[in-house]
Amino acid sequence: MIVINAPYRMVRDNIRRIKELDVGVEVYFNNDAIDDVDEAHVTETGKILRGEGIRCTVHAPFMDLSPGAVDRDVRNITREKLKRTVTMANHLGALGVVCHPGYDKWRFGDYLDVWLEGSAGTWNEVLGEAGDQLPVMLENVFEEEPLSFIELFKYMKPKKLYLCFDSGHFNLFTNVSLEVWLSTIGNYVKEMHLHDNHGTRDDHLPIGRGTFPFRELKGFLKARGDDIILTAEVHDESHAAEGIKNLKEYVA
Repeated sequence: MIVINAPYRMVRDNIRRIKELDVGVEVYFNNDAIDDVDEAHVTETGKILRGEGIRCTVHAPFMDLSPGAVDRDVRNITREKLKRTVTMANHLGALGVVCHPGYDKWRFGDYLDVWLEGSAGTWNEVLGEAGDQLPVMLENVFEEEPLSFIELFKYMKPKKLYLCFDSGHFNLFTNVSLEVWLSTIGNYVKEMHLHDNHGTRDDHLPIGRGTFPFRELKGFLKARGDDIILTAEVHDESHAAEGIKNLKEYVA
């Protein structure tokens, strides 16, 4: 399944374009949208998408949020926004929700156990709200290597918590190989955000426009078949068609 990302406010106005691109859509709710959006409107949007045969996923808000925060008030605000997000995702009939785990070594490197405990409390609540049919996937962002994911997934077993692998973030922040990431936590991957950059900023370019080692990733994708949702996560609207075209050619 291939999808293109779009903010919730733009989804209805772009139904025809999404249909023409022959893809699904990853619906992004930012911090304000998730508080302000009307549930009935979201439910109706889900019906429209299904009526047009457009499948969707959801990307949760992330700015200023910290699922494993030391400060309990920050954790509580984060949990409420994420829980509301999975509620909206269920109204849409989404196939999954992508969330940022909020880990970086500069804040939590010496406090991994504290971060794990706070994170587990958050994800237990979010998963409870999501229900059994809606996968929750955590996206790599600032992680330099997969240790925090390895420890969190062990900590959360047997809960259904998964990984959304982001190629652009890997290209910016990792200090270990792609093979290390995929060999250690590849079994948790349910979605991939596939975009490119030159290793200096998060450009969100179409595949092939930067330096991410897509050739190395192809074998992993072939082995997994159609099991993974693939998102062409380009942020410049003018790159949408190219992003989809390059992704389709890449996985052909």
